[in-house]
Amino acid sequence: MAADKDRIMLLDALRGLGVLGILLCNAPGFAFPMALSDSVRAWPFGTGAETMSVWLVTQWLFQRKFVTLFSMLFGISMFLVGGEKGPVSEGGAGKGGVLYRRLGWLAVFGIVHGFAIWWGDVLLSYALAGLAVAQARSWPARRLLSWGIGLWIAFSLLTIGGLALLAFEPPAEIAAEAAREAARGAAAIAAYRGDFMRSLAINAAERLENLPYEPIIFLLTTGLMMIGLGAYKKGVFTGAVSTRTYGVLIAVGLAALAVVGWPYFAFALNGMGERDLRLAEGLQMITAPLTTLAYVGLMALAARSTGFWRRLPAVLAPVGRMAFTNYIAQSLVMTAIFYGGRGLGLYARLDRPALALIVVALWIAQVLWSRWWLERFSMGPLEWIWRRLYRGPTRLRRE
Repeated sequence: MAADKDRIMLLDALRGLGVLGILLCNAPGFAFPMALSDSVRAWPFGTGAETMSVWLVTQWLFQRKFVTLFSMLFGISMFLVGGEKGPVSEGGAGKGGVLYRRLGWLAVFGIVHGFAIWWGDVLLSYALAGLAVAQARSWPARRLLSWGIGLWIAFSLLTIGGLALLAFEPPAEIAAEAAREAARGAAAIAAYRGDFMRSLAINAAERLENLPYEPIIFLLTTGLMMIGLGAYKKGVFTGAVSTRTYGVLIAVGLAALAVVGWPYFAFALNGMGERDLRLAEGLQMITAPLTTLAYVGLMALAARSTGFWRRLPAVLAPVGRMAFTNYIAQSLVMTAIFYGGRGLGLYARLDRPALALIVVALWIAQVLWSRWWLERFSMGPLEWIWRRLYRGPTRLRRE
């Protein structure tokens, strides 16, 4: 980790925004099994107005946008940690060697996190995609953007094709699938509400169920990391581009957000038609980077302002400097609240509005905790452990 004077506050603020935004999207996955966490029709608490409002806001404004932001930022870290040279030419020494050790230990953290804490881990995916992007970190911005956008479009078209096929399923099959999801979910809920070993076992089983999707996630994440690094080299993530450029990014991203919102609102208000939902999911997938870059533009303009909005990046930057610690802490707190044998045991007992309130409370706690910690220490506790593993002895307490 660079010294304080070398840090770019905008990057830290965006990391903070990303790790907090991800939590709202992940909350149903902590409180419900995979078969139910993303489902609307099989959701145990029905589709009342408050429930659907939280679902709609999450899907429209948060879903995919913040994991996309975090992926872009991780791509930038390949360059900041590894430098320009490729690691192969350095023979495993220097910055390239540090970068490879960093990714190797991140993969270890990801395996432990996914199997022992929460099945929705992204750290392993980031470590694997990072190995590919590390080879491309010296590429010029144009080449990175071309490859990244190409991978993203290819992935999006495949996803949209699959969603389109699902949209034309007969209503009877849709209803049968919802019933199957509910049945699988009920069995998983019983296990998650059991003792520590039962909740650990079902979590590990759901993590294993996710592993076959890793090649797809690898391509998706690699593309996003390349887009992020290319945009960084263009100055988008450092606040170096013009206000007009940020204005264009914001306008395009908000237009994409409006396009995505139309089928989501149609789905929620007009009888939850399957085609509306699949159209919304497809548009959400392919336009997520556009909306993410709009959020980046808004944060950059906030950092440039002289009034109230300038405080926002300053508030979020400490959260971002401890993003690794805060991400794992979210999993520990949420599983302590919901999993059996770990704490409160509220698994599958709270509706979406209650989950949102827990998320907001944890947001506030992490903002306050991060500021308090960094006034006393140079980095987060997990960042310190990680750095010691891949780089060697590191001072933690501030002088």
